[in-house]
Amino acid sequence: MRLTLIQPETGGAYPPLSLGYLAATVAAGGHEARILDLQVSAQRGRWEELLVDSAPDVVGLTALTPSINQAGRLATRARELVPDAHIIIGGFHATMEPEQTLGDYPAIDTLCLGEGEGTLAELVARLAEGDSPEGIAGLAWRDGRGVAFGPPRERIVDLDALPQPHGFYDIDHYLEAGSFTHQYGYRCASVISSRGCPFRCRFCSIPGKYVVQSAPRLADEVAGLLRRGADGIFFRDSTFTIRREWVLEFCRQVRERGLRFPWIANARPDRVDPELLGEMKRAGCFALCYGAESGRDHVLDYYGKDHSVADTRRAVAATKAAGIRAIAYFMLGAPIETRADIEASYQLARELGAERTIWKIFAPLPGCEIYNELKAKGVPLDFDAIRTNKASFPLADMTEAEVEARFAELSREFAYGRDSRWRVFVRQLRRVRSPGDALRLGRRVVASVGRMLRGRAGAAAGDE
Repeated sequence: MRLTLIQPETGGAYPPLSLGYLAATVAAGGHEARILDLQVSAQRGRWEELLVDSAPDVVGLTALTPSINQAGRLATRARELVPDAHIIIGGFHATMEPEQTLGDYPAIDTLCLGEGEGTLAELVARLAEGDSPEGIAGLAWRDGRGVAFGPPRERIVDLDALPQPHGFYDIDHYLEAGSFTHQYGYRCASVISSRGCPFRCRFCSIPGKYVVQSAPRLADEVAGLLRRGADGIFFRDSTFTIRREWVLEFCRQVRERGLRFPWIANARPDRVDPELLGEMKRAGCFALCYGAESGRDHVLDYYGKDHSVADTRRAVAATKAAGIRAIAYFMLGAPIETRADIEASYQLARELGAERTIWKIFAPLPGCEIYNELKAKGVPLDFDAIRTNKASFPLADMTEAEVEARFAELSREFAYGRDSRWRVFVRQLRRVRSPGDALRLGRRVVASVGRMLRGRAGAAAGDE
């Protein structure tokens, strides 16, 4: 059987790791698997041709809520291009809104609910035998009465048993284009070491029990990425510091193996301490991203954050003291929030003085508690409009337009002053170890000069 997975365009800079795990799992079962990644311009412009050339028996798509309509359109076009293929879609949106997804997009045959590795592998095996997929655990499909569901699929608890995802996407593209690459000058790869979350943030739809791969297995994965040309790692786990002893063990693995690389991770303000931060720094931790969210404790309580403004202050101060760069995320536009609450967040952001302060607007995503509350109240929620730079509803004393205007002001004021081009170049030059490294650096210098010249030309045209 031949499987082709399609990653919709998101405007993001992160590789489709979830599809990589799916492709690797299906390939391990003896089938052909490939990814068409519409975030990569060279594939986006030819995706229809590439899809037809791959002659898939199964086409899979993934989508979050902001990209669900795009995924539906892609499925419709895929049905026209490869009419005999079985089309399945997975991801958070399909999992949380299965009836809506199958009802709105008739080109889709089945849905994958929750983790997809076992479900997709079983689907491909069933179809290879000419059997019906109905009844597969974790699958949803249409029947005469509407939508039918297989039994829930058990969670994957041994992440070490999963094959590595990095051989199925264009890793060189993401090493050059990924977030933190241009800011700091590192060819930064992405890794997700865990699944699930033990916390109860009411704006989040990450489901289920927290599981994490072993520290030695994670060190193996990092070493493999460094061999493939990465010189930095972004750990994209929702929170990297959930299990303190696991983090310490990973840091020991890094030092004992002599792995030298800068890395960035997400952390909670209440899950760091000076000793832990010191060990992370010695293992190469370069920056930590904290979800500060708000400058008011009652807003944090509404979100279910289980940490306080005081925790944020302590964490950022300790992070700076350890020599690690602090990045703070704030979110405005909670249903209970007022203008005064937003201004308290602004004052806290100024007080923290994080290296980067990133602002978002609360987006009610399907599956989270706040989304369900708003839906029950009849608040109209347009999936295309659920984005972190758009207000979905008015606040008590601010209209949607006022929320977006304040968001734009804060984003401008806290816009990140990147390292100078000269500092980035020197950092990259020090990391040249081979002719290939030198060639890549030359290409990046040319691309950087091109971006600079295009920006100056655009500015000159605007002045005319």
